[in-house]
Amino acid sequence: MEVNKILNAFNSNQNKPIKRELDKNAFLQILTVQLSNQDPLNAKDNTEYIAQMAQFSALEQMQNLNLSIEKLLSTQKLNYATNLIGKEVELKYNDTIKKIKVDSVYVAGNEIYIKSKDEKYSVSNVISVLNTKEE
Repeated sequence: MEVNKILNAFNSNQNKPIKRELDKNAFLQILTVQLSNQDPLNAKDNTEYIAQMAQFSALEQMQNLNLSIEKLLSTQKLNYATNLIGKEVELKYNDTIKKIKVDSVYVAGNEIYIKSKDEKYSVSNVISVLNTKEE
């Protein structure tokens, strides 16, 4: 029936996320429409549009820089964790200080873990690396 088609169309639209922010592309589309529909005899000042475009560009570059810094930090944490393999470390776990020897490192989601025997700990729980003497 036609009612089911309408109901299905309504329900499928309900699951789509609502976009609450305008991105640079949406702004450029609005700017293009405004400029193309502008009265040539009564032209508006374009400096506001250009200033907004510059602000969007600066914002986009800051977001890109933020992503790059997050990737760098993640790589640095992983490098730190891999350097702990084979070393004895102290870590804070359940309000106690625990000494373990790090056997391996792995990543799960956004977190980096160190393993000792069958136990895993977040690398952010490490409070010190002990000086191990080689014999």
